[in-house]
Amino acid sequence: MKLTRTVFEVEIDGKTFNIRKPNFRESQQYREELLKIGETGDAAEVMKDFLAKLGLPKEIFETLEFGHISEIMEAVTGSKKN
Repeated sequence: MKLTRTVFEVEIDGKTFNIRKPNFRESQQYREELLKIGETGDAAEVMKDFLAKLGLPKEIFETLEFGHISEIMEAVTGSKKN
């Protein structure tokens, strides 16, 4: 069996970025950070940091439409957000 990292090529406004799926520990850390902030924290900041670790520059995150962020999160986490 050969396992390789999953990497998505995402084009945003004519620029291409490689964003990879998180490893197990990164997924756990993301969940822990969301739990830490609770309902009053800024989930967008946690998402921005998470996606930055996976290859999406923070300055690009800030220019995206909310729907685009949702699409990227769906791709990297493998789960649909409602």
